[in-house]
Amino acid sequence: MEVDKGGYWEFLLGAKLRMTHGDGFQDLFNDFMLRVHGDDFTPIKPHGSQGDGGMDGALGNDVFQCYGAENGHVIDAARVCRKMTADFDRACATTPSMKRWRFAHNLVDGISRPLLDTLEEIKVLAAEKNIEVGFFGLHSFRKLLRRMSDDDRTAVLGVRAQDDMMLARLPEAINNLIAALMEEIKPVQETYTSRSQVPRDKLVLNNISRHWSYQIEYFLVFSPISRAVTRRLGGEKQSLLLPSFFRLRYEEMKHEGMTSSQILNTMRALLAGNVRSLDDDLREFAAMTVLADLFESCVIFEETRQEDNRDEIYDLAD
Repeated sequence: MEVDKGGYWEFLLGAKLRMTHGDGFQDLFNDFMLRVHGDDFTPIKPHGSQGDGGMDGALGNDVFQCYGAENGHVIDAARVCRKMTADFDRACATTPSMKRWRFAHNLVDGISRPLLDTLEEIKVLAAEKNIEVGFFGLHSFRKLLRRMSDDDRTAVLGVRAQDDMMLARLPEAINNLIAALMEEIKPVQETYTSRSQVPRDKLVLNNISRHWSYQIEYFLVFSPISRAVTRRLGGEKQSLLLPSFFRLRYEEMKHEGMTSSQILNTMRALLAGNVRSLDDDLREFAAMTVLADLFESCVIFEETRQEDNRDEIYDLAD
C-alpha cells in the first residue's frame, strides 16, 4: 500500500482525522492501536472516581495522551499547552515505569507554534527523568495504516478503496454527475416540488447571505433528484466518496479563513466547471442543486455551534 504517494487511503485518513475530535478522536486512536498491536496496547478510561492517571493509552512503557481538536484546528492554544504540561506531570507521578510519552493529535495541517514550544519545554523536564517525549500525528497514523489489512482499513475509515487513483478521478465523477442531473432536471425544473427545507437557524449560524439563502432554499427542492442520480451513477461507493471529497474541500477553505460566500462561490465553480455552451444555464442549475443538497445534509457548513467556539480538551478525569 503506497500511502505516502498520496493515494486514496491517505485521502480518507486525512479527512477522518480532520472530522474526528474529542472522545471520537480518542476512540479512533484506540481503534488504530488495537488493530495493529492487539492486546499489547491498553486503552485507558476513567471509571467512577478513578481517573486515568494522565494517560489515554499504554503500550509497554509508552504512554499516550490524546487531543482531538475541533475541525483539526487549535483555537485556545494556551489552554491546550497548560493541559499538555499537566498531563505529562500527572503521568510521571502515576507511572514510574514510563519511558516514552506521546501527545497524539489530529492536527493534520501542522502543529501550532505554542504547542511545539510547550513540547520542547516538556522535553527538558523529561530528559531529567530519562523519558522520551514527542508527538503522535499524521505520520504515525500512516505507519499504522500500512500495517493494517484491507478489512481493518475499511472498518476504520469507512470506505473500501478500489485503487489509489480514485481521488484523481473525482473531477470526472463530478462532471458525470452534473451531466446526468441536467438530463433529469430539464423536463421538471419548472414544476417539481419537494418538502425539503433548510432550517432558518442553520443559515444564520453559518452567516449565509440573503442572496445565497434564497438560492439554497430554492434549489433544495430538487435534492431528491440529485441523490437518486448520484446513487444510480456510482452506487454506494460514489455516494460515500463524493461527500467526503466536498467535506475536505470545505474544511480546507474554512481553515484558510474564507467567508461563507467565498466558499459557496468556489464550490459552485468546482461543480459547474468553466464550460461555455448553450447548456450553461442548465449546467448552473444542476450545480446549484448539488450545492444546496450538500448544504442541507451538512456535508458543507455546520449544523450546531460549538460552545463558546472553543476546542475541548477531552480528559474525563477532570
